[in-house]
Amino acid sequence: MEFISDFFVHVSMFFQSVWDWMYVGIYDFVKEVMVYLTKASMYSWIQIQLFAIDVGFQVVQDIFVELGVTQQVQNAWNMVPENMRNTLTFFGIPQALTIIGTAIPARIAMRFIPFIGR
Repeated sequence: MEFISDFFVHVSMFFQSVWDWMYVGIYDFVKEVMVYLTKASMYSWIQIQLFAIDVGFQVVQDIFVELGVTQQVQNAWNMVPENMRNTLTFFGIPQALTIIGTAIPARIAMRFIPFIGR
């Protein structure tokens, strides 16, 4: 008779563990899957944005090279008289022009990148 009562105890424990898994385990499983999918989608989105930034910046740099913007700026700087160039260099104007000259193509590139340059 004890065999039958042990059998029913074990069957009851089995169904209780199944119920516990359905009540708690499914939630934990779905939560872990959603966290994993969220991490994967965020990583993919960041990689796509970095790729788009690289492509956009390369395109703008190529356009500036084809138009000869750098050469024109260099020619204009060389047309400034020597004493005026020395004064401008003292005040850091060439560094400021370099920063502006790299910021403009970066801004143009970012305008063509989705979700960044709205």
